[in-house]
Amino acid sequence: MKTSIFKMMALAVTGFAFAACSDVDIPSPDTQAYPSVSNLTMTQEGRNVTLAWTLPQAENLLGVRIDKNGTLLANVDAPATSYVARHIDKNTDVFFTVKTRYADGVQAEGQTVMARYDGDVTPPAMLLPQADESTLDDDEKAALDWFRANYADGVVLTPADMAAGGVTPDKYGEIWVQVDRVGIAQGWQSLPAELVAPEVIAALADYVKNGGNLLLTKHATQLVAAIGRVSENRAPNLFGSGEGGVGTDIWTANAIIGSSQTEPYDHTGHQIYAGMEVATSEQTGFGDDTYGMEGPGFREDHNCMWDLNVAALEISTTPNVVKGFEEATNSTVLATWGHVLDYCCAGIVDFNPDGDYLGRVLAIGLNAYEWRQNDTENVYQDNIELLTKNCLDYLKQ
Repeated sequence: MKTSIFKMMALAVTGFAFAACSDVDIPSPDTQAYPSVSNLTMTQEGRNVTLAWTLPQAENLLGVRIDKNGTLLANVDAPATSYVARHIDKNTDVFFTVKTRYADGVQAEGQTVMARYDGDVTPPAMLLPQADESTLDDDEKAALDWFRANYADGVVLTPADMAAGGVTPDKYGEIWVQVDRVGIAQGWQSLPAELVAPEVIAALADYVKNGGNLLLTKHATQLVAAIGRVSENRAPNLFGSGEGGVGTDIWTANAIIGSSQTEPYDHTGHQIYAGMEVATSEQTGFGDDTYGMEGPGFREDHNCMWDLNVAALEISTTPNVVKGFEEATNSTVLATWGHVLDYCCAGIVDFNPDGDYLGRVLAIGLNAYEWRQNDTENVYQDNIELLTKNCLDYLKQ
């Protein structure tokens, strides 16, 4: 734990802008009538910074404006005299300026402190649904084996590790949770009991609120509602956990959302798809070139994604349900089923930092994202692995 205190440095910002049509002298604000804060200090613990100040005794004082590197961070109303800026940027000087705000619009001169957090990129972690690895599904075990083989610095966590505390963004930049099980019931409460214990859900929520990033795959996508990042009525609602069956076609992910509509969204250039093999429309019979995910053979029926046409989502349908969902949840829909050309559903969703949640949540709920094809070697296994690596790289801090 690292704690340091910096006394304020002066940075005068008047908050006034004038447009004059003649050579008339316009007086500056009376600094006695509009006094500034005093005694600004900063206490830093890891990447969290606590600012504290003394307010002046002045009429019409509303509170303070806090800028971070010249951009508004927060308005804090009087009589509050402190603020916690969480999860500051790494390896760069961060300047916080605190200025008093008055009811007539004046912002007095400010005082500034500087914070800095120097640190290496934190290693990724994978959170198991259950501590006993012998209980893992074959797809969960295949994903775990790949993670261990490809991330020498990676850490495997158990639900007990989360419940015990200490799993912070300062230690692990991103956490991957993979749950993929035959016969599991819909709803995050039906996920493995260890994983959804109240203290584990609370720890996951705190992790994201403090700037940590989650990769949630298959049935684990439901955790986005468990941690409160979306409301319960906007949890994944297109669900399956059947045993599946044999198919001869190719299952793919389409990164062009609504390609047959008037307002398509093309995400093929997104970082998560870098280097992935394309299955052409000639190969698949689909309307778009898409990303191959699973070839012919036995495939499980395990979607855990979003049907955007369901009224219970309570989203605007103007101009389309994809945009409505994105606006309602501050997210970006990055993929749908390979054959889909309209706005019907969302299979990969990137939930941006939002409100109290400073971290990002990336959810992959496509049926085709299957880590171990039961009776054969998946011809697109390289794409499954590369997509996962790209996602972890995208979430890296």
